[in-house]
Amino acid sequence: MNAIGPAGFWSYTHRDDQLDGGRIRRLAEAIAHAFEMTTGDELHVFVDNTSIAWGEQWRARLDSALTSTTFLIPIITPKFLKSQECRREIITFSGHAASLGLDDLILPIHYVDVPQLTEEDSGDEVVQLISRRQWVDWRQLRLEDENSPEYRQAVNQLALRLKSILETPPASGPILVPSSSAEAADQPGFLDSLAEMEIALPEWADTVQKFGEVLESLNAKTQASAIQMQQSDARGGGFAGRLRVTNELAADLGAPVAELAQLGSRYSAELSRIDPGIITMIRMIGEGEVTEEEEASAREIFGQLTEMIVAAREAVPNLQGLSEGAKVMASGSRALRPLMNTIQTAVQQVVDGQTIIEEWGRMIDELEGPKTGS
Repeated sequence: MNAIGPAGFWSYTHRDDQLDGGRIRRLAEAIAHAFEMTTGDELHVFVDNTSIAWGEQWRARLDSALTSTTFLIPIITPKFLKSQECRREIITFSGHAASLGLDDLILPIHYVDVPQLTEEDSGDEVVQLISRRQWVDWRQLRLEDENSPEYRQAVNQLALRLKSILETPPASGPILVPSSSAEAADQPGFLDSLAEMEIALPEWADTVQKFGEVLESLNAKTQASAIQMQQSDARGGGFAGRLRVTNELAADLGAPVAELAQLGSRYSAELSRIDPGIITMIRMIGEGEVTEEEEASAREIFGQLTEMIVAAREAVPNLQGLSEGAKVMASGSRALRPLMNTIQTAVQQVVDGQTIIEEWGRMIDELEGPKTGS
């Protein structure tokens, strides 16, 4: 299917749709119908992110200027934030949209209450991406009859909002412009972005290495605590002995967990900050909008970036293992719970950051064109 014209990608968890009797998918269809009724134009809505058509259209839209007529509509629920695939979709789309100056193409629907959206200092990058936008409150509407006037009016208002966005010129252009453009002398140029990336790469590599060091420290302390627990049990220490060991472990983990939180926040924030510029830079090379010298410099940096992607990819499984262990420990100890929650947040920041650099890697690979066999 080669969809031309406005398109909306429905980002949701299939389990949420099942639990709500299919209402999430029916909402997508209702909005598409209302949009066509009010504009006369079809809105292509892609709802099954496991289908070939969804994947093909997703890549085609991201890799072309058609992004300016493409919406991402995430259905926000607690399960959405726990779904790595949903997180990947919103992070990836956000970077591409921001690179074109089109941040308003993400329209979150707050479907089931997610308290983090109203918190001022959430450490979750995806929550921040959502909360910075004007999300639609569907928390009560989802309980209404789908044929009720209130529900149908809300669907129509959302369709009108999509129509308004398409008719309104973007407030700003792409994040990055060629350094040779005299009209954009005060904006970051191509070489400016390359220089920033050259500085950032060693810092990211250092962060990944430090994550490994902190991980070793946490594992060592946890294993030592497990031995102490066994010794306490052998002495007949009972639950009081176990509580003492647990409280000592909580105190001992304070410093490394704080360092882990700092590393995770820095890693995620830096990648998100320069993501739109890097995407635009790669796109400019693909469209032949840079000089040979600029392209040669960029490709040298891309080689280093590829090495970083591989190194980070190797580190992520160990961090995810740490996160799973932290989840188990948090469920069994009130003293450890805040620390374990912090660990899970830090690991999630690294995983989200990996989504960003993996997308760079995909785009860089495609600059070389299709590989042919000998």
